[in-house]
Amino acid sequence: MKKRKNVFALAIVALILVLGVGYAVVSSVTLTIDGTGAAATQDLKVVYDGVNTKSGNNVTELTAEDDSKAATFKVENMVLNTEEYAEFEIKNKEEDVNATVKVPTITNSKSEFFQVKVYYGGTEWTADQTLNAGATAKVKVVVKLIKTPVQDADSTTTIKVSYVAEPAA
Repeated sequence: MKKRKNVFALAIVALILVLGVGYAVVSSVTLTIDGTGAAATQDLKVVYDGVNTKSGNNVTELTAEDDSKAATFKVENMVLNTEEYAEFEIKNKEEDVNATVKVPTITNSKSEFFQVKVYYGGTEWTADQTLNAGATAKVKVVVKLIKTPVQDADSTTTIKVSYVAEPAA
């Protein structure tokens, strides 16, 4: 009888061990969470901020609306070797993204009569510039009459200054 009790006790212990191991195997699972996140795609917010200045009365039109990407100017009644300018302020309205403002492309339809230079922040614009987040800079277009036109067809030039602002690396 004592042997039977020992076998029975041993069987119960063995059963408890087997159930314990089985329970541990059944209750062990790995849970995972997979996902993605994406930022909204948008244009860089570098714009004219509406602050414009001009050299004098010969600059008869000067426009760049606040938050716009286009500016215009018109110079009239120029005389030989005089310079007139239109100055526009640009702003990087990004909160945390600096901008690289590339050297402008200048188109001047009558370059034999008119000279056009562009300045960024007070110096002639010959290299890419950095415009920090939240900062402003002045872009000045200077027009100089370098030769007196003798024909009416040569008395007006068409000027286009274009430049690209892109996120700084």
